[in-house]
Amino acid sequence: VGEDHGVRYIVFEFIEGTNVRDLVYTHGPMPIGEAISYTMQIAGALTHAWEREVVHRDIKPSNILITPDGQAKLVDMGLARLEYLGQGDHDETATGVTLGTFDYISPEQARNPRDADIRSDIYSLGCTLFFMLSGRPPFIEGTVVQKLLAHQSDAIPDVRDFRPDVPDELASVLARMLAKRPED
Repeated sequence: VGEDHGVRYIVFEFIEGTNVRDLVYTHGPMPIGEAISYTMQIAGALTHAWEREVVHRDIKPSNILITPDGQAKLVDMGLARLEYLGQGDHDETATGVTLGTFDYISPEQARNPRDADIRSDIYSLGCTLFFMLSGRPPFIEGTVVQKLLAHQSDAIPDVRDFRPDVPDELASVLARMLAKRPED
């Protein structure tokens, strides 16, 4: 992370790998242990970011690369923002613009991208875990607006309806990650 002649930048390592979206589309839903491992690795990457007051704001299967040796790497910090900037002049998010991918966006981020915090990343990671386990995002039907409304108010489908072998404990953790209200 740095700045050169007034231009801020973030540089990432080159990562050889395949994104989670393509892996699931090619091979189907992931084994439970694999999905948990990747989710935990990304949670570790997010913890690293959050400790530096950075919110990713675009967690989704295509932004997670799996290396040939099984490491999960979080990429694309294009929508990331420093949490401490708040609503100030340095926040480059335009008012009224919804940022994120609609299949994985948290309810509060859909309402106002400036409200996204670490809990928004947890919600999106939960949607991604749902995808890894079931082969589909939580809400697949409808237009963009209908999906945004579903994230706001519809009950999250039980992942066990699509994947009966998911343990109750994992389904419970997933339900908490996908709570509609950040305080939950």
